[in-house]
Amino acid sequence: MTTNQETTYTPDPAWDYYTLWHDLIHIKAKIDQALERMKNVAESDSETNEDVQNILQPASSLLINIIDINLAQELDEDEEE
Repeated sequence: MTTNQETTYTPDPAWDYYTLWHDLIHIKAKIDQALERMKNVAESDSETNEDVQNILQPASSLLINIIDINLAQELDEDEEE
C-alpha cells in the first residue's frame, strides 16, 4: 500500500479490502457530486432534488449491497473459521 505526493491512498491490489475500498471511493465521489450540485442552489427545487436523487440512488444501492451482503458475508466467513 502506497501514498503518492498528493496523499492519495493507492491500495495494493492484493489487499483484502481492495475492491471494497474502490467501491467506497466511488460512493464518496457520488456524494461529493451531489453536494457540488446542491451547493449553488439557494432554495430547493424539484429539478435539483431529482438530479441529486439520480446521482445518489446508484451509490445508495451499492452501499446497501456492501453493508448487507459483502460485509455480512465476510463476518459470516470469519465466524466459521
